[in-house]
Amino acid sequence: MLCPKCHRPLADDSEGPYICCADAPSQWQCCGCGKISEGFALPYGRCPDCGGELQLCEGERASPVGQALHALRMAFEIELGGRAFYQRAAAAATDPVLRQLFGRFAVMEGEHMETLSRRYHIDVPNPSPDFRLEVAALFADVAHRPEDPENLFAIAIGLEERAAAFFTEHAHAAPEGSAERALFRELAAEEREHAHTLKTEFGRWRQGRPGLFGASDAVQATSADGLINAAALLLQGHDPERIALVCGEHRLTHGELRDRVARAAALWRQRGLARGHRVAIKLPDGLDWVVAFLATIWAGGTAVAVNPKVPAPEWEYILEEAGFTVILAETAEDTPAPWRERVVLVDDSRRLVSAMEPIPPRLVDPDTPAFWVHSSGTSGKPKAVVHGHRFAREIERVSRERLGITENDRLFASSRLFFSYPQTNSLWAGLKIGATVILDPQWPTPQGVAEVVAATRPTVLFSVPSLYRLLLAEGLGAGIAQAGVRLCVSAGEALPQSLREAWREATGLPMFDGYGASETLVLVLTAREGDDGLQPSPGVRVSALDPDSAADGRPTRLRFKLDCQALGYLDRPASQADSFRDGAFCPADLFVATEGGGWRFAGREDTLLKIKGRWVNLNDVEERLSAGTPSLVEGAAVRITDADGFDSLAYFYVAREGQRDAVERELATRSQTLPQYQRPRWLQPVDAIPRTATGKLLRRKLAELLGEETA
Repeated sequence: MLCPKCHRPLADDSEGPYICCADAPSQWQCCGCGKISEGFALPYGRCPDCGGELQLCEGERASPVGQALHALRMAFEIELGGRAFYQRAAAAATDPVLRQLFGRFAVMEGEHMETLSRRYHIDVPNPSPDFRLEVAALFADVAHRPEDPENLFAIAIGLEERAAAFFTEHAHAAPEGSAERALFRELAAEEREHAHTLKTEFGRWRQGRPGLFGASDAVQATSADGLINAAALLLQGHDPERIALVCGEHRLTHGELRDRVARAAALWRQRGLARGHRVAIKLPDGLDWVVAFLATIWAGGTAVAVNPKVPAPEWEYILEEAGFTVILAETAEDTPAPWRERVVLVDDSRRLVSAMEPIPPRLVDPDTPAFWVHSSGTSGKPKAVVHGHRFAREIERVSRERLGITENDRLFASSRLFFSYPQTNSLWAGLKIGATVILDPQWPTPQGVAEVVAATRPTVLFSVPSLYRLLLAEGLGAGIAQAGVRLCVSAGEALPQSLREAWREATGLPMFDGYGASETLVLVLTAREGDDGLQPSPGVRVSALDPDSAADGRPTRLRFKLDCQALGYLDRPASQADSFRDGAFCPADLFVATEGGGWRFAGREDTLLKIKGRWVNLNDVEERLSAGTPSLVEGAAVRITDADGFDSLAYFYVAREGQRDAVERELATRSQTLPQYQRPRWLQPVDAIPRTATGKLLRRKLAELLGEETA
């Protein structure tokens, strides 16, 4: 059997499914300069930078603590500060060569941050004023408006060299033999390597040779034939009088939508939008959101949906990652300079759009970036997933052939449109089919969703297990069926069988289970009631990463090949290499093959952990504790590491009002029926389970909460 993560042979699987936690690349550290190199072999066992002896870094690195964590925070501040400088300079540059170079230097800093985050298993932190003061000297003598590209290269090289000197100075000041001294030396070596890379690229640039900084788009057009436009594909061929969008009292027919998109595209062109430029749509769901997003694609730009409630530090992170040409928002007050000058207020945009003349769609190569969607970010900063125009060619196929959706259906998704699940399976598929799509600008709550369903009478409801569970807990399930819904679709997280059965009992409605990802857009695995596991969806080719494990009934990662899968990630080369293999998308989720040719979700690699020498699946523990427990709203199991380094389980739960004691007694009784190594050490009541803006469970936040409670 091969490890589904690193593909190494596993020596012992006598205790059941055995999941290796080794990292895929081998890491070597130089005993001389401290530089970390990644790869399976290096010439003569010597450092490629200084020639020092190399030592293999065995096993996973422990998360840094104390002064070592302080060192990493400073390293992140340097990378964040560098990227902010380059991206803001790109926004101010008028020369296209300078703009391109600044943008590529910003990408370089993003790639450096990914390396740090993956190597030390910590999230990219939010910018800290305290740390910014400490590293500000690195940028003190940087010219804000370089006069030519050569000066820009000189500035970039100087920044890296000063960072190397900064870490070297801290290494000398740290105690001999300490973890922080070793870490500072390693970080200094990394910065020296970055400076060396830039010097090499500078030489290539001066000679007119291609290098790292020769392309500005995530993917370049490769063909003059077969040009398409994704927005035009979604909007063509429909009866212009049929209703396309409904939002409260407002309606848009297919004809009106197409006309408004073509006019809005003209406005974006007038605002300076060119091929590859990015537009941020930072709005609640509604007609303006759909028009702006499609108009960006129609005009040849790249659309980026942003959570309108995004916290300020994350919004700043996205701004300095993206470098938007236009930002459509309700207000400019929460957008810092220089990006504030690029904000178009949504009220003004409606007036401006109506005065524009419609323009034809810009035809591009199918692999030209059309939009980004940010992954849910359950472990670190969200990744920008880049999709090409080809996504629209078969975006409706799963909905039409597997879910049975037709132009006569009315579709409503409870989640917001910046989340790929509703954006794809309700909005894009619905528009392509010619169905009516219902939108709601309000943040989803069980009561709010029930009211929208009652008022608009959709025939298909797309939602997530956590909200279906809350609808049942508040007695709102029966009203969903009474409003005319014929089919409920669940995705976004694993659907417990107990919830599916409870929903059928309360509503009489079938629930369609689906598995998808931001990288695939559509639900690549689906299951009707009665299916033996999740089945491959139409147009999706599924294969096991480890065929031997699949044949033996053991967990494995899967490969998915389909026409609308992503082009890749922005500025995340290591994540790209791990998740996109041989032209297929290979997520970190694990599956077990069923006898009926389907797949059963077996958790993510980070939900499988070893306790007392035995492997535990957190999803299984959650299902066994929560299924049928009276007055339990929801619960989540989390790994907690104590002061001695031993792992234990904690189970966090939300109880109905006034029922906390009864729920705790029931959970305590149920936990005694589990094998000892699966029993939670703590049963912890909470007011709410923390989740991302897209509804994904944030286990690490629960672990932090228990640490605060026990302290």
